[in-house]
Amino acid sequence: MKKKGVLLSILLIAVSLSAVSAGGKQAQSGPSQTGEKIAGSTEGWFAGRDFKEHMTIEHADVMIDASRDYTSGDAFVRQWTNTFNISYKLTPLTFENWAERLRVWINSGDAPEMFAWNYVHGEAIDYAEQGMVKKLPNDWKTKYPNLAKTQTNVPLAELDEKTFGGTYFLFRPLYANNRPAKKLSNHVSLYIRKDWAKAAGVTLPDAMKISEVIELARKIKAADPGKVGSNFSPIVCRTGWLNLFVGSNNQYNGYNANGVFYKGTDGKYHWGGADQSTLDVLKLLNGAYRDGLLDREFYTIQDPDDLGAFYTVGRSAIAVAESMAWRMTEFDQHMKRDQNLNYDDTVQVVNLLGEDGYYHDQLRLNYWGVIAFSPKISDKKLDRILQMLDYSCTDEGQLILRCGIKGVDWELDASGNIVSKLEAGASLWEKYAMLPVYVNMLILSDDFQFSDPNYKKAYRDRTRDLFVNREQQSTDESFPPEVDWNMVLHASRALNMASMDYANEYSALIVKPGDIEANWRAWVNEKMPMIQPVIDELNAKK
Repeated sequence: MKKKGVLLSILLIAVSLSAVSAGGKQAQSGPSQTGEKIAGSTEGWFAGRDFKEHMTIEHADVMIDASRDYTSGDAFVRQWTNTFNISYKLTPLTFENWAERLRVWINSGDAPEMFAWNYVHGEAIDYAEQGMVKKLPNDWKTKYPNLAKTQTNVPLAELDEKTFGGTYFLFRPLYANNRPAKKLSNHVSLYIRKDWAKAAGVTLPDAMKISEVIELARKIKAADPGKVGSNFSPIVCRTGWLNLFVGSNNQYNGYNANGVFYKGTDGKYHWGGADQSTLDVLKLLNGAYRDGLLDREFYTIQDPDDLGAFYTVGRSAIAVAESMAWRMTEFDQHMKRDQNLNYDDTVQVVNLLGEDGYYHDQLRLNYWGVIAFSPKISDKKLDRILQMLDYSCTDEGQLILRCGIKGVDWELDASGNIVSKLEAGASLWEKYAMLPVYVNMLILSDDFQFSDPNYKKAYRDRTRDLFVNREQQSTDESFPPEVDWNMVLHASRALNMASMDYANEYSALIVKPGDIEANWRAWVNEKMPMIQPVIDELNAKK
């Protein structure tokens, strides 16, 4: 980035985004954060490209805010849509209706031209075989090389291409340029009030067993350094995060909602719900609930009230959340504003280990959702979208998508480092209509966080360190180095019938009166008629 040619390239690209300054309000200068250099260049990407014909793109995605204008509503979206001469016709989806609405649209031939889909392999096979989604042109990797490069980071993309005889789905990689560790793990950890832990006589390590976390909660409750009062429950965790505790003690910390099936050391498949390791955690959580260490109303708490109890109200000592730079920044901002506390002095993010002292997980597949296209989309419009996606995957494209408008939101210093010009505590996603259309265009924002100057270097480094720590705290048995494709790709009616919301199932057992082991055994017996056919199918595939 020190070379003049690279700097000139970025400057020219910023200028080529025709509305780069139009309507942009200069952020007040706060203490600037500096991000890492971006290696490489795509000088001349726009040379010879023709975007004179205006196109309107139909797109459906989750997290779209129907009240925001993603075509011309602010300076950022205008610079992008003017550059590629497009308008968006957007259909907002919710996490509740995402799967079902797309399933209906795809099967009826009514899907929007472009859509984000939470990939299901069994359905993908049907869609590809029956031509219900658009196949990309055979030469797409040559025409869109930056886009093609991202797919090499997702093993399932190559497998799909071989299975389907071509490319029908573009996987959205979590990490394309910045892989934090060799083994990609779950990125959810515990946020703990280290000042309260210290007051209770505990110095926090980087990783703790489940029983150690509960014992810590017991000591903090007894000391009550925050003067919360008699109703103080140190662990405030909504139902959806309970799988972190259960999965941290076993080998099936899985790939998806049905990921509780796994191959044991005996070479056979098992249902994790019936494992002793699951009962052991449920006993610990049931005891924590009965002793008032786990919030008495945890099963009614909705996002973000669980985190608000920690960073806004100050009545929680232990929260569960993504151990990512963006989430640490959110905690930092809330605690300063709402409690006048310094996050760095009061909080430590800690990984969760099993009772054997090891980190347990399954390899993450390095993607969240795919981009797919309706068969009705024209080849010309598909080409425009694929060109846009290709640019979004270049270094310059990522700079713009992650940092905003050059000269307004960021700049390069004399050494080629990215310097944020955002006001201290400001959020780029709140300033502009970026999420989800631009932030999740293809490469997800997880990747850039290690370079993003809008996050403190300490938070970026901590995020990476936690990934490395999880790998170091594991064995090949507790965190297998290979993907179990039999399990990942398994699809059947029996599996669909056996699907359930495990977090809700476990919550019901935790709060149920009576003996937890007796209740759990009754639950296992109740579910086994649905579960056994899946186990039989998996074992038959060996």
